[in-house]
Amino acid sequence: MNGDTGTLHERGVLPLLMSMISTRVELAAIDTEAHVKATITALLTTFVAVVLSLIAFAFIGVIVIVAFWDTHRVAAAGGVLAAYASIAAAVALMARSAWVRRPAAFEATLRELDLDRAAFRRQS
Repeated sequence: MNGDTGTLHERGVLPLLMSMISTRVELAAIDTEAHVKATITALLTTFVAVVLSLIAFAFIGVIVIVAFWDTHRVAAAGGVLAAYASIAAAVALMARSAWVRRPAAFEATLRELDLDRAAFRRQS
């Protein structure tokens, strides 16, 4: 009779374990898909913003230099350069901050695995 109880217990644990593994794999796939989609969207949006910003800044720089061409063309060119360098530094800092604050990959999956580990420790 003791052998039957162990077999029933093993029969109940194995399907449960397989179900938990299946759920975790599905969750990991969903996490991966969401992370890849968010990364691609961010990269494409950033690329478009950079290209459009470069075009706009080039025209702004030309307008400033042309406006001061007769009087202070070198100072105007230096000012445009300083402004571009300042803007580039500010954007680089914002990009770094956004990168540091991004959600961790597989955050939900890892959290569920920790909960599973804790549940198994309580049962043992």
